[in-house]
Amino acid sequence: MTDPAAPMIVLVVDDEDAVRDALHRYLVRSGYQAVEAGDAEQALARLDAIRVGAMVCDIRMPGMSGIDLLPKALAREPDLAVIMLTGVGEPQAAIQCLKRGAADYLLKPVDLEELGLALHYALRKRELEIERRETEQWLAREVALKTRDLEKQKRQVEVLSLTVLRALVDVLETKDAAGRGHSARVADLSVRLAAALGLGGGAVETIRTAARLHDIGHIAIRDEVLRNASAHAVPELVTAQDAPGLAERILEPLTHHADVVDILRLQHERYDGRGHPEGRRGEEIPVGARIVAAANLYDELTAASPDRLALSPADAVENLRAVVGLLLDPAVFAALERVVLERP
Repeated sequence: MTDPAAPMIVLVVDDEDAVRDALHRYLVRSGYQAVEAGDAEQALARLDAIRVGAMVCDIRMPGMSGIDLLPKALAREPDLAVIMLTGVGEPQAAIQCLKRGAADYLLKPVDLEELGLALHYALRKRELEIERRETEQWLAREVALKTRDLEKQKRQVEVLSLTVLRALVDVLETKDAAGRGHSARVADLSVRLAAALGLGGGAVETIRTAARLHDIGHIAIRDEVLRNASAHAVPELVTAQDAPGLAERILEPLTHHADVVDILRLQHERYDGRGHPEGRRGEEIPVGARIVAAANLYDELTAASPDRLALSPADAVENLRAVVGLLLDPAVFAALERVVLERP
């Protein structure tokens, strides 16, 4: 790590010994640490060996010119402040050096006071550029940290929201003896079906969440029915077919659970493509939606209600067999049959 209190190192590159010596003495008197190179190859070796802050370089040298040295030097040390030395008749060469990244150029013979000023401004510009870049990097890190914190908080809020919604579903189900515990049973069976189909942990948890909330759209339907009934109106009531769309709107703000929303929206698609809302067919329907649909139908058949006796697992499976390939995915039904009848 560079000591901020140490003198700035300036590399002097010139093939004339007398010029290098004069510049070296002036730089040392001005408080810099000076190192010398007699040609471009030596200069590159110096840059490889030590951290140099500035380079004062002649344009015309035997072998590699200062113009060709400049981009190689900047490739090794991008923050290098470079001042080129040029003859009176070489304005195009000087302009070319500026285009290649030099901070300034001076005419030879060099006025030392002018060199001091040029070096001071070039190093100040270098310092400001380094500070700007470090500030941008710091800001980018801070933004990344804040963004990560916000994402974490948003996920926590979404988890809390899902917990509240699950509790709301449970409360509504307790008001209906026939439906009590329905969503929990559908979720449990959906997880078992997902495991039987070999789905991974992340997919299984997504399906569990969707299954627990698969009836969330009915909350809005019931509220709408109650409002219309209390108003003694005869409007076009919201129907059960609208429930998936209502569920989607309820869960739309939960951006980290888009797969859950997709399952709820498409849970009433049919395997034969005659379902709603999009008429998807077969494997175009998300596997989670196919699983939740099968688990829901099975639970409705095996749960007693005021107007229907509960079917045994075997009888429920036989009832569902008639709609395999129409309502239900054959692979999901096969998994259901294995799971509920405890077949290997």
